[in-house]
Amino acid sequence: MTLSEIQDFLAVADGGSIRAAARARQITAPAMTQSMARLEAKLHVPLLLRTTKGVQLSDYGKAFLVRARAITAEVQKSVNELAHMRGDSSQGMLYFGTSATPTTTLVPDAIADFRKRMPQVNLNILGGLYRDHMPLIRSGEMEFAIGPLPAAGIGADFAVEELFENNLILAVRRGSPLADATSLQELQHAEWILSSPAVQGPGAAIRDLFAQYPELAPPNIRVQSSSLSVVQTLMMASDMVCALPREFIHSPWLQPFLVEIPVCEKLPSYTISMFYRADYPLSPAAELLTTLIKRHAHYFMQAREKQAGPDGDQGRPGSV
Repeated sequence: MTLSEIQDFLAVADGGSIRAAARARQITAPAMTQSMARLEAKLHVPLLLRTTKGVQLSDYGKAFLVRARAITAEVQKSVNELAHMRGDSSQGMLYFGTSATPTTTLVPDAIADFRKRMPQVNLNILGGLYRDHMPLIRSGEMEFAIGPLPAAGIGADFAVEELFENNLILAVRRGSPLADATSLQELQHAEWILSSPAVQGPGAAIRDLFAQYPELAPPNIRVQSSSLSVVQTLMMASDMVCALPREFIHSPWLQPFLVEIPVCEKLPSYTISMFYRADYPLSPAAELLTTLIKRHAHYFMQAREKQAGPDGDQGRPGSV
């Protein structure tokens, strides 16, 4: 099989029809049909199921799709690495993932430094959590990702580097009667919204916090969403409580609307980590950006320690 045939197959899988794939690849529909027929003949299996609405992938096609994406991703990485070797390190595309907290604390400054060194490298950044990023890293499409990971880990096929501990606060809309609560006991009847699933990040941390106090019932969780805009909108329209990274509450888009609840209990934290494939080296561009991200994580922790002072409590109840 040829790389062109594999790329044609990916165009069909993404476009959902021969005509859409032909337009994307800038060839005729008959030429695309012939390309798919040649590929199926070489693989000795039907990759596509023709329907009145277009084409669908067969079970063989779905299995081949994963490998096809990995093949094209590796070819592109090779092209970029060869360009780097001949002194042209400014070309290419870097695709990585990040959750919300690194986006507001590390990524902007790291990217600013990265752009000074590789100004022509285009960046494709996918938000979300580890479960969104892992399949793309495994397939070779995405190089690395940053965010909270489950306590059970994500498998030996990933290398993981811890960046910093994420401090939490409890937040509610400004003007809420819950804003003056000073303990978890006073929040027993509150409704909660989680900004991450209950298996990692603030979601797991807030469940663990309540579990430390047997006299307290588990938090009454009504909504879970990884979208900060959804969390903000629902909190502004209700008295739902949310555990958020401390940096969020001081951000210009949340500070006017949300306020910290000064509970006396020590709030938990969770780790923000960077992860990537353990069995394959990062591209030169990814190597540079990950180095810069780790550097800014170090700066971030230094600034936090300086702000916290010698007692390390940042001057706020319930902080860690």
